[in-house]
Amino acid sequence: MKLNINEKKVLYTFGCPNHRATVDSLQLLAAITPDPVTGELFNDLAIKLSAEEAHDWYRRFYRTLRMEMDGYYEAELTLRLAEISSYDMEDDYGEADQV
Repeated sequence: MKLNINEKKVLYTFGCPNHRATVDSLQLLAAITPDPVTGELFNDLAIKLSAEEAHDWYRRFYRTLRMEMDGYYEAELTLRLAEISSYDMEDDYGEADQV
């Protein structure tokens, strides 16, 4: 199954190892979400996961997804920290260049 990054983020946030509970949660979220675009995202993902064969592979898929998204968020944090520290360094170098 191919998922885009937004679908992966939704599963990372609202999913659980229990396939049926995840599908039910996504359907409930789709029903109560006021934003129609987000509701459609939840509903489409619930439909994708409702496939007959999804129950068999979901638990392994979920564990792999958690590891992948943990790495994604760790990399995102590292980039933000590098960006912040590079701004601080630019100020220091700017003062040293001015003679």
